[in-house]
Amino acid sequence: MHMQIQEIILLIVVLVGGIGLLIGYVFYPLFLLLSSKRRPPHLPASLSASATLIIPAWKERGLSKKISNTLSLDRSGIDLKIIVITDEYAPSSLSPEITWITESTRVGKSVSINRAMEQVKTPLVIFTDANTFLKTDALRHLLHPFTDQSVGAVSGEKRVHSVSSRSVGEQLYWRYESFLKQSDASSHSVIGGAGELFAIRTLLFESLPQDCLLDDLEISWQVIRKGYRIAYAPSAIATESAAADLHEEAKRKIRMAAGAYQFLDRHSLKDLFSVSLPYAIQFMFRKWFRWVLAPIFLFLLLLGMIGLIFFETSGPLLTYFAWVLGGFWSSVLIGWGLQKVGVRISWLEAPFYFLFMHYCQIKGWFRYRFGKQPSAWEKSERASLP
Repeated sequence: MHMQIQEIILLIVVLVGGIGLLIGYVFYPLFLLLSSKRRPPHLPASLSASATLIIPAWKERGLSKKISNTLSLDRSGIDLKIIVITDEYAPSSLSPEITWITESTRVGKSVSINRAMEQVKTPLVIFTDANTFLKTDALRHLLHPFTDQSVGAVSGEKRVHSVSSRSVGEQLYWRYESFLKQSDASSHSVIGGAGELFAIRTLLFESLPQDCLLDDLEISWQVIRKGYRIAYAPSAIATESAAADLHEEAKRKIRMAAGAYQFLDRHSLKDLFSVSLPYAIQFMFRKWFRWVLAPIFLFLLLLGMIGLIFFETSGPLLTYFAWVLGGFWSSVLIGWGLQKVGVRISWLEAPFYFLFMHYCQIKGWFRYRFGKQPSAWEKSERASLP
């Protein structure tokens, strides 16, 4: 069948978009899987460490539960201090290892972290979110990698607890992220620590900009810039509940996307390549691709397929793309419907969540570019943990 010039152009657009997405989301992770050397996690027989754990909180209903969870952790061999910085006043009975800082106005998480860091006297500092609960042995796993002097920070493992089937997309996403984080760490370094549970050497910390939107990524860059790497402790488990609904999950993803573009504005790829070639390459495929190229590739893929259906009047090409496009949008609609009714069929929900992530990424770009994202984030409502 003779193809017209517009059909050839549209086919090229489809191939560019499709191959681009495959490189970032399939081929690069596959390369990491085949090239990385995985080591099974183990709990150290003995550990001697001194650390401060910081809990920033603002109007957190479950703060008392978070403190109880922290005090119940296995601290064998760990001299642990705790700093709580919050809008609440200190309770009448306060454990001696806790320093309580009360803030009268909401100034943003980065400013709160800066204030708390002024009180840190230990060589290691741990950051954790107030809505996250740690497994009993999490701290021992988290601090063990610091025995390697090349390690400047350690990222824990984030788990999303599902109280209903509506969070399956979020769970799939974080499983995928955990796989990539493990592969990154085995190859060279984790790209960025998880704010739910993240530890660094105190001397590497620099005061964060007051308007910083992604404090964990900014702190990670501080560590890399000083010649250290970020290790991964998959057995240092921090669990948070899934978003209450899709609207609440969108709020979180949009503000994270806005923070991503702020980071790119302040730290170019040239800066990253000048500091660490391995880290820059990882960052380019893992973050820059997802934030900059993936939405463009997805747009090209969908646009090209729609265009081919309109321009291709007959032949197998029309049939093929009609089926692919129809199948994709059908699965997206089904996935959206599953979110509404709470039916759990992960392979049907995945296409919807993939498109949903890129929608949030694009909206986050607009939010950042037009100055609509405040540094004090709007909270996302989450389902309660059991």
